[in-house]
Amino acid sequence: MGRGPKRITDSQHKGDGGIGLIHMLIYEMGHVWHDRVVDAGIDGSIELRDPDSGEMSNRHVMVQSKASDATFSGETNDGFWYLCDEEDIEYWMKSEVPVILICSHPKERQAWWLHVQPWFENPSNRASRRIDFNKATQAFIGDFTGKLFAIVDPHGVAHTPAAETKNEWLCSNLLPVDVPDVIYVAKTKHTKPGAVYAVQTDSGRSFRSDFVLKGGRIYMWSPAAGTALDVVPSGSVESLPFGELVASDADSQRLAVWLLNAALQHDVRADCRWNNSRKFLHFRPTKDLTERHIVSMSGRERLVFKGYYQRKDDPSRPQFYRHAALRAQFSRIGDEWFCELLPDYFFTDDGYKEFRFADRNLAKMKRIEKNPARLGETLLWASFLMGETAPDLFYEAPEQILDFGAPLRFDLERGITDKHWLASPAADGEPLGPAGTDVDADLQELEHLEGLLQFNEDEEAEL
Repeated sequence: MGRGPKRITDSQHKGDGGIGLIHMLIYEMGHVWHDRVVDAGIDGSIELRDPDSGEMSNRHVMVQSKASDATFSGETNDGFWYLCDEEDIEYWMKSEVPVILICSHPKERQAWWLHVQPWFENPSNRASRRIDFNKATQAFIGDFTGKLFAIVDPHGVAHTPAAETKNEWLCSNLLPVDVPDVIYVAKTKHTKPGAVYAVQTDSGRSFRSDFVLKGGRIYMWSPAAGTALDVVPSGSVESLPFGELVASDADSQRLAVWLLNAALQHDVRADCRWNNSRKFLHFRPTKDLTERHIVSMSGRERLVFKGYYQRKDDPSRPQFYRHAALRAQFSRIGDEWFCELLPDYFFTDDGYKEFRFADRNLAKMKRIEKNPARLGETLLWASFLMGETAPDLFYEAPEQILDFGAPLRFDLERGITDKHWLASPAADGEPLGPAGTDVDADLQELEHLEGLLQFNEDEEAEL
């Protein structure tokens, strides 16, 4: 009696498809997949490899695959759950090597994973034998080498990428600041800034915000005579070397920082407003609420004010407006002053009143922003504070109190390959993302700012 034809069951076929998908995804990450001929709860292992050098780490992650073309239990667009066999759990928990469970839909090239040992160390999870998968956070896709190394070496001995011998540089968000040598001090009867602003309104002269009130005195960056502040002092105005203020006690050093903040607000008052609630500066809206860009001397165009509308083709129905904002922190390092740039965003209903969902929008921006966007926003403010952004050919910038240098950079002889530490790009498009995150153009602009600074220093030396 003859035997029937050889057959592969649907279950075996799906299982093989799941293993093939895992093999391909591991290959795309640059690691090595090892099949197991005999399966007793483990289908194979991932050996982690340096994709650049090809060096094998001898670090392994054991894998159990569960594949299905049908939906998993409770599956929705957000997640599903999987009920494990007690024998499998017992076998996995005995392993001294990390074990991950990968559930997949091979035909759709979709897979999700979980490190099973820490999950089943929880008594309630062990008792239920159930694993809950979140599709957004547990997708087996892209390059998550860092997560795999963290599993095989949680103490960071082997998974920390070794610094390679390569020429790199780090761009910081610290700008050197040249500060005037002298400030001016006088007694005053005013104790609140609002009262000083009221006096200035009555004077009919241009406002000054380059002052600080403290201990019955007003501290200013220029003499009061002939300005809107000329009636604020109660007595004579004396000059005080700024260095003496800094060299005294901690209270005086805090006063120095307040003065620097006041000077910055005064210098950018034509373009930026101070938001006392948020404690940051932000660009003013345009008069007609249209977009505003600033263009640096290197030609790089950057967006600083933009409206978002309920319908893209109908600007008469605004939803909210986004302003580029800045938190500036002054610090003294050694004998030098630096300004730390911390870019931010401000959202308004009409260009002035804060949008009721501002915090939600800000959280979304922080979630989608990556390193190139942060670099671009930092260079925006660096270029602006250095006076590298003129509205037009005939614009004459007002006299500035503070003089900013180019961002500090540090040259290195070693570096880490970007994909070992950079986050993966956002999967979906986001309407709030900052426009223009061209890293090469940003690096060229930084070179331009540094070159301009060196040119100015050389000219001063010749004079």
